Amino acid sequence: MVATTGAQLLPDNAIETLVSELLPLTTILTPNLPEAQLLAKHAGMPFEDIRGIADLEKLAEFIATLGPKYVLLKGGHLPLSKDRIVSSNDADKHVVVDVLYGESQSWVFESEYIQSKNTHGTGCSLACMLSIDISTNILKLTNGSRHCVQHRLRRRYPAGSKKGDTICGGWYSN
Repeated sequence: MVATTGAQLLPDNAIETLVSELLPLTTILTPNLPEAQLLAKHAGMPFEDIRGIADLEKLAEFIATLGPKYVLLKGGHLPLSKDRIVSSNDADKHVVVDVLYGESQSWVFESEYIQSKNTHGTGCSLACMLSIDISTNILKLTNGSRHCVQHRLRRRYPAGSKKGDTICGGWYSN
């Protein structure tokens, strides 16, 4: 829905259809921060001033009211400082936080921030891994999927057809 550059890739009428017809049928939605903010804006509740984990949890909870059973708000676009607030500069980037919201509760998954050029496709890889066995324990599945993406970034494995792609193929765990 939103490119890394910030450009909106989906026209407004398509976003309206997504919200009204597809999200109510969705088991798990995996938006990054710009995509979640775009959905919230279209639903009349802009979340523009994200300062830390509590704001990410509120945004994930709001997106869940649009229909998905679970929302995994991916925090790679918003590295946090050691104090778990939005980092003010590159040297202050220490933590990445993903928030899973569903069943009226939220779970926060923290990982070290990894500086890498191989980030293209990480969100799609994560979503793909989550779809492997959505009937399993959602917390275990989320944790394992995130672990695989972190492993690829740490090892700086490029894959795919574009510079900087990362793909986590072949992962599965019961």
